Amino acid sequence: MNLKYLKMKILAGIVLLAIITFTLITINKAEKIKSENSLNDNKIEWQQPQGEFVKKKLSEMTLREKIAQMIVANAVPENFNESSAEVKKLKKLCTDTKVGGFIFFKGSSSDYARLSNILQSNSDVPLLIGSDFERGTRMRVTDGALFPTNMAIGAADNKELCYKMGLEIARETRLLGIHQNYSPVCDVNNNPNNPIINVRSFGEDPQLVSRMSEAMIKGLQDGKVIATAKHFPGHGDTDIDSHNDLPQLNFTMDRMNSVELVPFKNAIDKGVMSVMIAHLAFPELESQPNIPASLSPAIVQDLLIDKMNFKGLVVTDALNMKGITKYFSTSEVAVMCVNAGIDLILMPIDEVKSIDAIESAVKSGQISEERINRSAEKILKVKELLGLFQHKEVQEADVYKSVNTTEANDLAQQIADESITLVKDDNNILPFKNITDGKTAFVIISEGGDLDNTGYLKTLAPDYFKESTFYTATSSAMDSELKGSLSSLSGYDNIVVAIYAKVRYGTGKISVSSANIDLVNRLKETGKNLAVISFGNPYLLKEFPTTPSYICAYGDSDFSIKAALKAITGAVKFKGRLPVTISEDHKFGTSIIK
Repeated sequence: MNLKYLKMKILAGIVLLAIITFTLITINKAEKIKSENSLNDNKIEWQQPQGEFVKKKLSEMTLREKIAQMIVANAVPENFNESSAEVKKLKKLCTDTKVGGFIFFKGSSSDYARLSNILQSNSDVPLLIGSDFERGTRMRVTDGALFPTNMAIGAADNKELCYKMGLEIARETRLLGIHQNYSPVCDVNNNPNNPIINVRSFGEDPQLVSRMSEAMIKGLQDGKVIATAKHFPGHGDTDIDSHNDLPQLNFTMDRMNSVELVPFKNAIDKGVMSVMIAHLAFPELESQPNIPASLSPAIVQDLLIDKMNFKGLVVTDALNMKGITKYFSTSEVAVMCVNAGIDLILMPIDEVKSIDAIESAVKSGQISEERINRSAEKILKVKELLGLFQHKEVQEADVYKSVNTTEANDLAQQIADESITLVKDDNNILPFKNITDGKTAFVIISEGGDLDNTGYLKTLAPDYFKESTFYTATSSAMDSELKGSLSSLSGYDNIVVAIYAKVRYGTGKISVSSANIDLVNRLKETGKNLAVISFGNPYLLKEFPTTPSYICAYGDSDFSIKAALKAITGAVKFKGRLPVTISEDHKFGTSIIK
């Protein structure tokens, strides 16, 4: 081979390499641009012209069948038996009552897929099935993926991660035979005493809540799942749990427009497909006593649909809650829902009685059939958009292998790592400097029993601390060695107080017992390196304001526990910022970054 030919070969190789490199760079740039724009495109347009298919389907249905499309019954997939009375009842709701959909509660992924297919096979019109997957399918599905709480996402303030989380939740959701996620929570949690929202909210700032809920909505709907902005017009500044009674929003419209309604307006502008109406009173718009937003034409029809121009599905919160049942009968609720502007009547106490009441109201002229047609048309249109008329059943075999994946867990850990918030570190002890040669005592305050994820902390902590011991305090009992003088802790260098305090629906509980508050205050007097971690309610610092070091993890998922341990030992940096104000000294957006 002569030298000239060799030079030509080398030159050709260089040119080819340059072309390949340029192509790859171009592709990478295009992918990056696509990723950056992923939260801003593909908005679902509800103003599409009605298709001939939906027109025909609607014309073939009786009045009663169209009303039944508005009914969403509840089902528990867990350990169901196809020959059981419960499953026979659910089948009858499909074949005879002809309800339009279901909401699923606890069960495994296999239970979900199987029951979904059974019910779909018994329904002439495809069912719209929903569930509460606010932070992952494992909120209801025993083997599904679980992510950190919304407030942890707010602390991380990373739209891209939030979008990816929504997309992954949507992927699992459709595998399970579910089409509507009653998420995201768009409530602005600016009331520290809120007994039901708390860490379910992204935070207290309307713009933060708007950013994160928008990203979540985009991820869910890109994954072909209906996102549901809730709890309209805003459940964040309440101190009553609507599972127990009827909260009141004693605010002006100016206040609502500047705070509570901001995330909902943004969600509507960005194309959210559904909005859930809360069971709370708003006297500024609804003057009649005890009329919740969910049953109020002034709030649903006039405010949400007309003034805010929402064209999607309007769904009530669950109608078995005491904020409803305390004041109205099942028949009254059904008719009031339709008159208010509701499309999906969620979990009525009695499905048949509800349909009977609405049908009677139409026949008596109290409700027009055209009003029923509007809701039935929207529901059928959504089912068509989701492709349910072509493929309404899902693959059951080995569905459990496709949920709770390594990729989902890696994403959950990344979110958790970015969320851990160092609120106080007065003595500059964090991250701990003596994890290999010092002794660490973990004092676990757990008042939720088996509901608290304390076992994982005990399992994982030895991976981060060479020598560690665990003590436990509940609401009614305390480790005998922790009583009295706390002398048993004298041989330790570090004390980590892990507080598991979460709001739990129906309890109204938002804090820990006075005995355990006293315990935290007494631990400060030991003179040891003391770090208090809240694995739940971030507002607890107000109970022991002089504690020198305070960390918020916003929840007790495996990922949040691991992230907290990584942060206090220096494996990751403290990156989170407070998404809520805890005190005058620790306000929204502040933290110690290190």
